[in-house]
Amino acid sequence: MALEQSRKWKSWGWFLVKLAFVIVASGATAIGYLIVRSQDPFYVLRELKNWADYRRFDPLIAKVGKEYNVDPRLIKAVVWRESRFQTDMVGRHGERGLMQVSEVAARDWAIAKGRPIPSPEELLQPELNLEVGTWYLGKAVQRWNSQDDPVPFALAEYNAGKSRVDRWIRLAARKSNGQPVTAVSFQDAIDFRSTARYVRTILVRYDFYKRRGPL
Repeated sequence: MALEQSRKWKSWGWFLVKLAFVIVASGATAIGYLIVRSQDPFYVLRELKNWADYRRFDPLIAKVGKEYNVDPRLIKAVVWRESRFQTDMVGRHGERGLMQVSEVAARDWAIAKGRPIPSPEELLQPELNLEVGTWYLGKAVQRWNSQDDPVPFALAEYNAGKSRVDRWIRLAARKSNGQPVTAVSFQDAIDFRSTARYVRTILVRYDFYKRRGPL
């Protein structure tokens, strides 16, 4: 009797081992399929490795995007480029937090909203940082809304300021032989290599997020 019971337990144990193997193999296959289909396997691998960082701000991003009428996927693409989702990131010129908000942008936001000007430490708070950064980005998108695609113009402004965007528009107009300035011709006219790369990389990431669907 004891021998028969032992055989049953051994058989059950092997069944569980096989089931676990099938589940793990299926999961690995599914992950591999997603990585291949993503068109950006390196990003997906980093995302899987740092899942909490890459996903934990999605609810806040969706909330602030709705408040300021900015696509949350664009906001997330900016956050990815600016800080790789690190809340304590501090830039070379004192920009802070997820969206690398400057003290000047924070002051303008506070005046427009009738709020106290945030301290540099307060700008590291994710919710406040996302609100200020999205407010600034949303203003830029609205400013260039008459363009065929306002996003590249807005991103260039977010990175380099409105006066430089105005200059690049004039430069694109001179090169266009009387044709209207488009988002493509504008990007070709950006003569700051760092800003051109900034705009291009965010647009690629934005398109990646759009292909995935809503946050």
